[in-house]
Amino acid sequence: MIKDYINKIFCSDALTILKNLPSEIVDVGVTSPPYNKGENKKGWLVANVKYESASDKLPEDEYQENQIEVLNEIYRITKPGGSFFYNHKIRWEKGKLLHPMDWLRKTKWVIRQEIIWDRMIAANIRGWRFWQVDERIYWLYKPKGNNLIGEELKSRHALLTSIWRFPPEKNNPHPAPFPLALPIRCIFSIMDERKGGLVLDPYCGSGTTLVAAKILGHNYIC
Repeated sequence: MIKDYINKIFCSDALTILKNLPSEIVDVGVTSPPYNKGENKKGWLVANVKYESASDKLPEDEYQENQIEVLNEIYRITKPGGSFFYNHKIRWEKGKLLHPMDWLRKTKWVIRQEIIWDRMIAANIRGWRFWQVDERIYWLYKPKGNNLIGEELKSRHALLTSIWRFPPEKNNPHPAPFPLALPIRCIFSIMDERKGGLVLDPYCGSGTTLVAAKILGHNYIC
């Protein structure tokens, strides 16, 4: 029953929980998964990110396959016409660029837009490349019928640019939280004035997405 999942936080493997959720129940989702950056990397400005109960150091092919499977399960449980916002970043491993598009194009989703999140601070300060102050937010869309374009945004939301500029959250015990403004903007842009929708975050961390959902009058699954 869907009521068994609404406004609940499940502490378990994300893919396991997703596979047990009913199909076509979610209106919009926002998440930022572990980036598989390796737990032995540490910059002089930003402390090493290490999670209590999840590894951030998998073989890259295994990591990408897992993300494809997770995203396809999210596609299944999302309503036709629904959206999912996927926050990730470009990484490098031994000089090789690893781009989220490498696995996003292998999922069932229509990639509606790539949004640049200007964090205004570099997470890793090294001299090999220009300081990386950006992350990416991929707006993924589940088509309704044969409509791959989706509905047009309301006029005030359409005035937003494809570069979102706000700093990361500071007063949060989670090692890598995104700011409350990020999920609020994603959810409100899609749901507009509607209330009572269902918002998903399969990697909810400290719960920023569910806070955004409740502020905007929606239910959540995290």
